[in-house]
Amino acid sequence: MRDMFPFGKFPYHKYMDQFLKQMNTTGMDEHTQNLLSSAFSGSMSDFFKNHDFFRSVQDSGSSSAPPLSRKLDSHVFETLDQCIVQIKIPDKSILQHLKIFHTPYQCIIEWFDGEPHREEIRLPSSVRRKGTTAIYRSGILEIKMPKHSHMPMSEIDVHDHD
Repeated sequence: MRDMFPFGKFPYHKYMDQFLKQMNTTGMDEHTQNLLSSAFSGSMSDFFKNHDFFRSVQDSGSSSAPPLSRKLDSHVFETLDQCIVQIKIPDKSILQHLKIFHTPYQCIIEWFDGEPHREEIRLPSSVRRKGTTAIYRSGILEIKMPKHSHMPMSEIDVHDHD
């Protein structure tokens, strides 16, 4: 702890040394050993089932997870001046119920096929507000978004204090 302060001048180092010498760590060690031995005495699945925290995470994750069929099969890549999102849509009739939005860093797809669906696709770089095009061809929806080329830049002055 003394090394954290400049020039080794930790103001309370005398008191800290005394405190560390007087501290009884055997109680903490015994508690940790008991916890680990109870955790690993049975199988790991029993441990996860018997603790409320893990049970609540398991229950909430299984009930709210959407079926895999609802997830879009998408591919995102970028060129020098565009971010491109390609989505496989084999059924052309879905295009009638499809809405596409984007923010500078996400492409949002909403559609309705009996129930509403929404998917947010993260973009690898910032895109501009205008100039986005979407084309459906051969079962693939291709969304091209022009990159935001003028990123604000600030110069940082370096001061020499030697």
